[in-house]
Amino acid sequence: MVFCFREFFNRYNIIAPYQSCGYYVEPMTKGSDVSRHSRGEGNSSLIYPVIARRSGGLSLGINLFPDSKTCSFNCPYCEVLPFSSTVEFSPEKLEAQMEQFFHHDREEPGAVQLPLRDICISGNGEPTLSPWLGEVLEICSQARMKYPEALKAKLVLITNSTGFLDPGIVDLLHTWQRNAGLSIWAKLDAGTPEWFALMSGSEFSLPGMCEAISDFSRKEPVVIQTMLCALGENFPGQAEAEAYADRLNAMIACGAAIDAVDFYTIARPCVSDEAKPISASSIIDFMDTVQLRLAKPISLKGFDSRGQIGKAMRGGTASHD
Repeated sequence: MVFCFREFFNRYNIIAPYQSCGYYVEPMTKGSDVSRHSRGEGNSSLIYPVIARRSGGLSLGINLFPDSKTCSFNCPYCEVLPFSSTVEFSPEKLEAQMEQFFHHDREEPGAVQLPLRDICISGNGEPTLSPWLGEVLEICSQARMKYPEALKAKLVLITNSTGFLDPGIVDLLHTWQRNAGLSIWAKLDAGTPEWFALMSGSEFSLPGMCEAISDFSRKEPVVIQTMLCALGENFPGQAEAEAYADRLNAMIACGAAIDAVDFYTIARPCVSDEAKPISASSIIDFMDTVQLRLAKPISLKGFDSRGQIGKAMRGGTASHD
């Protein structure tokens, strides 16, 4: 994808590693900055291009809640602080901002290729709570056909999995998975109820959420997203990793189709001062414990605050892919 250097990065508040006549970002290489996921002034932009670790480069975020944070969880590691705005979501505004992004923020003299990895529905809360979700999926799907630069971009929805408790949401997401290749990234942050309660800040039960994920993914697959971070003096160690692997095994035994699991840690400021990132080596230790305990192989990836972690450990330091 070709973009205007200075205008593009200034407009969307992206940090680029190199400067000359303009800006150049090589996704997820040394110098790439994943520490800022700005959603525009007042968190109210409906789109927010970012350099995303788990996407492997440029991701176009879609924000369904420009007016206030709206979520069924209260995660201590959430990067969206409470806010309020007079900006309201509308499909027309989303289409206009996407038109601006694809038609006007590109093709300037001296521009370089910056491939768009995905269009990711996430934003200031839990997207399955939005009454506009169906319309947003339609707009994003149409964008992939309308704009050549988006043709190879994946369509992704990141969810905390509570929407799987709603049969109407389940049917909607399954339809878009089958018809448009929608990829569902479903959150599962714990193996024990105690850690789940701390990580979700909610009254939802861990067994209930695991059952919901299992029921959903019997028909269409999911990619599990797992945050690994410290909360004060507590952090997910071996016992938590073993319990987590047991949860995955139970879900798979019930017919859950889990394509992969992404383990990641904090990369940006979050709502709680108690929430801190953990090291790459700690992430790998957790992954290794899970992998050894799994009843069947699953693709596992780890991401520290800089990017994807290589499995090899050399000199006590995790390599970065």
